Amino acid sequence: MITVISFIVVLGVLIFIHELGHFAVAKIKGVGVEKFSLGFGPKIIGIKKGETEYLLSLLPLGGYVKMTGESPGEDVSPAEMNKSFAKKPVSTRAAIVAAGPIMNLILSLLLFPLIFMIGVQVPSYLDRKVEVGYVAPSAAAQKAGLKKGDVITSVDSKQVSSWEQFLEVADSDKPLKLGVTRAQEKLDITLAPAFSRDTGEGATGMYPVMPAVIGDLSEGYPAKEAGLKAGDLILSVDGVPVTHWAELEGIIHKNGAKKVFLISRGDKTFAVEITPKHNKEANVYLIGVARKVENVTRRYGVIEAIPKGFVAGVDMAGRLFMVIKGLVGGKYSLKALGGPIMIAQYAGKAAKSGLVDVLTLVAFLSLQLGIINLFPIPVLDGGHILFFGIELIKGRPLSERFMGVAQQIGIVLLVMLMLLVTYNDIFRIIGKL
Repeated sequence: MITVISFIVVLGVLIFIHELGHFAVAKIKGVGVEKFSLGFGPKIIGIKKGETEYLLSLLPLGGYVKMTGESPGEDVSPAEMNKSFAKKPVSTRAAIVAAGPIMNLILSLLLFPLIFMIGVQVPSYLDRKVEVGYVAPSAAAQKAGLKKGDVITSVDSKQVSSWEQFLEVADSDKPLKLGVTRAQEKLDITLAPAFSRDTGEGATGMYPVMPAVIGDLSEGYPAKEAGLKAGDLILSVDGVPVTHWAELEGIIHKNGAKKVFLISRGDKTFAVEITPKHNKEANVYLIGVARKVENVTRRYGVIEAIPKGFVAGVDMAGRLFMVIKGLVGGKYSLKALGGPIMIAQYAGKAAKSGLVDVLTLVAFLSLQLGIINLFPIPVLDGGHILFFGIELIKGRPLSERFMGVAQQIGIVLLVMLMLLVTYNDIFRIIGKL
């Protein structure tokens, strides 16, 4: 029940804000608004105030604003002609259409700072000294000569006392001059991060201290079936000592051969045999464990929260475009896409976790909705804006026949996408993906 209610509330907020954008600008620009509906299909309740009927409809997966003269070929009385959407200048119509996704973007930009003010969970290691817990083979850190146990005290002659400070300067495409303490020895080491053009981020290939403690287990994977539990510490695999979570991943991901895991649980130590399971999406072998993450809550004042919220929003938008690029280029599988069922699942989990997780989900979805709706695809707001742009260049509206065909193509694409994501959601639940 919590999942259903959370889903309806989250989706309702997103739809309301989006349609409110269309509604408000239409009113400001003198366009008549006949209906403002949350949901599609049969009316559940409706209240009419002035010229507008405000509706709550049966199907919650969307909403709409019905404007006077909006539909092609619609009959509009002479008395209402000045309120007709179709009779307004191109700039006015474009502003009304763009207002929906822009409102979603504004909502996300308002929510991100609020989230930082309420308090966000961050890894506790960010406050610790920059001690190297693991160096990935062939990575930038190994090439530079860094070793496990090294403590980084400065970067380019600037003192760093925590991992957070280090990570802020390590995201670079330029070599970094590190001051390093190894045992009692002081060293100067030059590190050249492996800068990625795809992500725009630098990678050092070194990680903080991170013991192989299990935080969660996945259903349908051998670790849970073998009796492992959250809190278990993995000491070794096939006799090879494991001192870091990254070492554990490196051993498990390689092959599906049966392995002997030495486990510490409380004051007991025992061995268990586990055969990793192949994951088709990631193309690696997994046993179905996630590491235990120690977090602390951080709260920020308004002055700090605003820039941090803005950066978080920009970063999230960048990741969205990376995913889209990966899907188009074939880097990511379409099976990774989710639809209403996945959103409902995340909404339910967020509601159980607390207000911050709910607001984060709303901010993320609102950002997605705003950006994707601006894509120049028929049916979406961006498609309408594209048509308005063409009309402005041509000096006359596009033909009703062309608009009709374009809309039909857009609807077909949208229905196909909805079928795909729903298929993914259903089969993900029953363990087929």
